[in-house]
Amino acid sequence: MKNDVTIGLAGLGLIGGSIALALKSRDDRYRIAAWDRDREVVDKALSDRVVDIAVSPDFSEFGVCDIVFLCVPVYAMKDVLERLKPHIRSDCVITDVGSTKGDVSLIMAEAGVSNQFIGGHPLAGSEKSGYSAAKANLFENAYYVITPGKNTPEHNKQLLLSVIRDLRAIPLEMTPEEHDRATAAISHVPHVVASLLVNLVRELDGPDGYMKTIAAGGFKDITRIASSSPDLWAGICLSNREMILKTLSEMEGQLSDFCEILKDGNRDELIRFFTTARAFRNSIADMPKSIIERQYDIVVDVEDRPGIIATIATALAQKGINIKNIGIVHSRENEEGALEIRFEDEESMKAGMETLSALGYGVKAR
Repeated sequence: MKNDVTIGLAGLGLIGGSIALALKSRDDRYRIAAWDRDREVVDKALSDRVVDIAVSPDFSEFGVCDIVFLCVPVYAMKDVLERLKPHIRSDCVITDVGSTKGDVSLIMAEAGVSNQFIGGHPLAGSEKSGYSAAKANLFENAYYVITPGKNTPEHNKQLLLSVIRDLRAIPLEMTPEEHDRATAAISHVPHVVASLLVNLVRELDGPDGYMKTIAAGGFKDITRIASSSPDLWAGICLSNREMILKTLSEMEGQLSDFCEILKDGNRDELIRFFTTARAFRNSIADMPKSIIERQYDIVVDVEDRPGIIATIATALAQKGINIKNIGIVHSRENEEGALEIRFEDEESMKAGMETLSALGYGVKAR
């Protein structure tokens, strides 16, 4: 990799901001040129010393870049490319960070930049959005899919791969078709299903709101992603419409089969259904690097009394153990503890379990 690489970011939200933060935290090899439709965001990044060059609306400053990341929705890419094309060098790599690749590849072909384009999709994110939510470690140990074309120059691919590794991500190469088929099943349809479940409960709940009140445990886990941006997910569904419809059609068939098993009261088939699902889900969680982000959660058996969260948090802080989230478990349907704690990594989780166990608390990993 060259000693000095200039990275362009068209869009400085969660992903663009996290790319800038991650690369700036590495060393001084990277210069960051950034544009965002909200100039105040760029000014904030400049004052944070996360960005070196503020890009004007005509995009002329992107002419110095070795790679430009398009961190904008698919519907905005044509406009961004029109402004970008007159200024970038012929050896500049263009990449994106979107969750669909088929539509983006067509846009690049229409713009005549297919040879410079390498599709990209970091499998990392958050329900939060915007530069204020960006994190330097967002991509650590996450898969980062790239979809180079047949005519992609090898040195362009290697340059992008070196940057991805400096993000602490794990590169994974696919075709655009393979990517869109996979993400429809493991990302897009789950978002649809989560929202369907939430809307189902909203419609079934009575005026007393009991369903909403006791919604916890499994329901909250499976519907967490329904809190994501509606505008973003409407765009994603339209962009990967064909693959999502195919996956939903397959799911519809499996749901119909399950209904028949339940109508027949076939206990053996029900056990087989849940057993195969559990076995496959456990095999995903046990993989060292999984497309499904592994979470490091524990539940702690404590008395529900004033100050207990502060007591636990202080005990962990005194040992230098950082926690990601902490809160009361309001349902004991699936858990034996009253307090749930999430850690950043496995090492922190193990240290937290040892610390709290030594203090006499009942602790187990989720």
